[in-house]
Amino acid sequence: MNIHEYQAKRLLKAYGISVPTGCVCFTVADAVSVAEGIGGSRWAVKAQIHAGGRGKGGGVEVIEDLNQVAEVAKRMLGMTLVTGQTGPAGRKVSRLLVEEAVTISNELYLGLVCDRSIQRVVLILSLSGGTDIEQVAKEQSKAISRFPIDPAKGLDTTEVVQIASKLGMDAVLAEEIGDLSAKLYALYWENDAVLAEINPL
Repeated sequence: MNIHEYQAKRLLKAYGISVPTGCVCFTVADAVSVAEGIGGSRWAVKAQIHAGGRGKGGGVEVIEDLNQVAEVAKRMLGMTLVTGQTGPAGRKVSRLLVEEAVTISNELYLGLVCDRSIQRVVLILSLSGGTDIEQVAKEQSKAISRFPIDPAKGLDTTEVVQIASKLGMDAVLAEEIGDLSAKLYALYWENDAVLAEINPL
């Protein structure tokens, strides 16, 4: 079963993983009300469809003027969003996620996926997260670290911290990655997921 970003973030939050404050919206009025409720001066408005690449297709906008929230929401709701994953027919947008926009210093990638060829869950970690992660995987395979997990042992966070350190993360960040990995692993198993990822982290 595919789930929307806002649903995934509810799950992440339930497992103690920090996510930006936000809410799903089905109307323009909802979007404005949510942005007002969040407060601050920057918001992200994101089309919710079951496909990646939404930002490149015009389905994600960061806004610094509350008056523009209504304009962007009006444009996105009902649009047919075409991305590299939807095919040329695209997908109709019927809901939006409006959330606080966070300042980004670096985009990482953290994920868990079932690798059927080795019959193991594999943790994937990269210093290069964001919209081009698939391209990074094709062109810079060494930038992505894959760690098969022994199902009898479960996830060893000490090994995850070591992997993060080898990728060049400082000690504090490596420890945070170890903690996040444990929470994501619990989410993955307890919800019978095929893929669980935070991109960008």
